[in-house]
Amino acid sequence: LRPLVWIRRGTMGKSTKPAAAPPDTISLHRKLDPIYECVDTGQNKAALKLIGDLLKKYPTLQIARVLKGITLSRMGMEDQGMELCEEVRAEGPADDTVLNTLALFYKNVGAAQQQVEMFEQASERDPRNAEHLTLLFQAYARAYDFVKQQQCAMKLYRLTNNPKHVMWAICAMLMQADANPTALALAAGMCSKLEAKGSIADRESLLVYARVLRESGQGEKALELLEGDLGERLLPMAAERAVLCATQAAALGKSEAAAKHWRALLTHAPDDWAAMSRVLDIAMPTTRAAAAHKPQVPAGDTRMAARSHSVGGAGFAKVSSEGFWSDDETVAELLGRVSVKDGPDRAEAIERGRTVSAEVRAAADALGGALEVGRGAYLLDAEFAWRAAQLGDPESKVGDAMMTYWRDFGHWTSCARDLRPYCDAIRRTNARAAREFSDRFVDAASAMPEPERVVGGDGAKEARRHLRRVIAAHA
Repeated sequence: LRPLVWIRRGTMGKSTKPAAAPPDTISLHRKLDPIYECVDTGQNKAALKLIGDLLKKYPTLQIARVLKGITLSRMGMEDQGMELCEEVRAEGPADDTVLNTLALFYKNVGAAQQQVEMFEQASERDPRNAEHLTLLFQAYARAYDFVKQQQCAMKLYRLTNNPKHVMWAICAMLMQADANPTALALAAGMCSKLEAKGSIADRESLLVYARVLRESGQGEKALELLEGDLGERLLPMAAERAVLCATQAAALGKSEAAAKHWRALLTHAPDDWAAMSRVLDIAMPTTRAAAAHKPQVPAGDTRMAARSHSVGGAGFAKVSSEGFWSDDETVAELLGRVSVKDGPDRAEAIERGRTVSAEVRAAADALGGALEVGRGAYLLDAEFAWRAAQLGDPESKVGDAMMTYWRDFGHWTSCARDLRPYCDAIRRTNARAAREFSDRFVDAASAMPEPERVVGGDGAKEARRHLRRVIAAHA
């Protein structure tokens, strides 16, 4: 009952019924503290006894009756607890402590509608109370009543003149989009007005604005927003901004722009494997990564389909009101090599992939190599070879790339895990080649000279490196 700690503050609500002896506030706090302690620590029987003693003296005290309802519900007597709390709600409590404690009870028992009705009554009694309206807005969200949530947010805006409440209304409109497509157009107009007034002033508002534009069919404008001055100012982390721009560009079919943003991301995060792999997606369309991508999250949190880059290239990814999808959803899953026709397209794709791999590796070398920037740029050679094999390159090149990576990084504890996706992929597609590659690794490990047996110092270090190489080869 976490909120009960702060609920203690303030005057405890009293029933609207006449009380013979109104409790003194200070003494009431003193009597309620041990009750809160028992409820917080799960001592339900002790709490019930203390509440009973308090109600004997003040039988109409609302906060005590609500606490009794919470305790009864925790003891499995939810119906009795609900009856008690409903009686208090019917009295129309005005005290914030009572309202918040009642809201906690309704939330715990999943009674969203009763919570809505309670805050509606409180807001009707005091229509200029921004806190009650805020709680009502949250109650509408829990009840999935997005139309009333939008109306409540606009009431808050008229009361406070705070632009954030307009953004709350826009979020409620986004949730209505499936049932009411016109809500998106209205939300886009409201966002445009906020931008004109300079009221899009934080990261969250910018991301909501981008999502509204995207889902209302204005994807080009969403990309301009993210790439423009407002995006630069409100998305100070260059890596995050590059990801969002790349994702939006890919959704619009702008593969070159998407690749440019992914490459920009690599300047800020040179070991970002997702960025490297997606650049290869664009350079070598129709190929699949050895390990599946996680879906990329665009601005505002609508997810992009996992295959939007790799199926037919980024140009086939589109945007609908439901989110991101691909034109080609019937393509067969990769069980063997992807079938593509011979010709210049295949050769060009392989050459583009080779160029990407070489450039990324050169950039990593210039920054100090794997110890400085990570091993991703060097593993990319194996990824390229795997994709090139799907386009008709000899499968043996995959084994060569894996062997090179093992020779360079076999002493790293991550080596076996890094190469595992390629081992699994080859084993699924060509069992004979898998056995040949396995023999190559074992033979290479066996041919390695044993390090000198020196206790401590460099000798012990070399022995450990040798052991890790052997383990990685056999793994």
